[in-house]
Amino acid sequence: MSILKKLKKARQEARAQAKAAKARAKAEVKAQSKDRRRQQKLLAKQEKHLLKTEEKGLKKRRKHEQKMAEKELEKLREGHFNAGKVKRYAGALRTAAPLLLPLVYRALVGLKSEKEKRKAHKAGVSSAEMASFSGYGAPLKARTAGIRNSLKDVDLPAGFKRDVRERLEEVDAAIDNAEFMTEQQRRRAHKTISGEIDSVTAEIQQRLGE
Repeated sequence: MSILKKLKKARQEARAQAKAAKARAKAEVKAQSKDRRRQQKLLAKQEKHLLKTEEKGLKKRRKHEQKMAEKELEKLREGHFNAGKVKRYAGALRTAAPLLLPLVYRALVGLKSEKEKRKAHKAGVSSAEMASFSGYGAPLKARTAGIRNSLKDVDLPAGFKRDVRERLEEVDAAIDNAEFMTEQQRRRAHKTISGEIDSVTAEIQQRLGE
């Protein structure tokens, strides 16, 4: 075989190998692309299934939380909870879905409002007047304010009214001093002060009955 024939044959073999390599590469790319599409389709399907499962679980959990919250709110409305229980349940319900928190908040606000109204009524003042007092001795201050208000509308000797007002000023001063005491001391002081207010109220009632 001449050199020219050998070179021609070598070129033909090289072209055939290059063509075969190109075909293999093309087939591999096509197969990889097909695998990627299949993989992406599978991942999309799995993600869709996962989202659907999570949504179903979340919906079920929210439904359960809604039901539980409604039960607790019903108990609050019926007055089955004392202050400690309300505080404990309020803390627990903070972890509930954000959708439920407004319901809990409105219930607790309503409960607090009713409690303040009862305190104000007991002290003989309005809710707005009750809200103007602050500190540990606020209920006692509200009671002395209520007595002062009642003196304006009763027919009693001016001297007696003056004495009552002076005693109430002393009581208010004692209430202010109690703010700086320890809890145990303040409790005892408030008990004594409450007794003094009861005494003033009893004297007024006695005078009105004469």
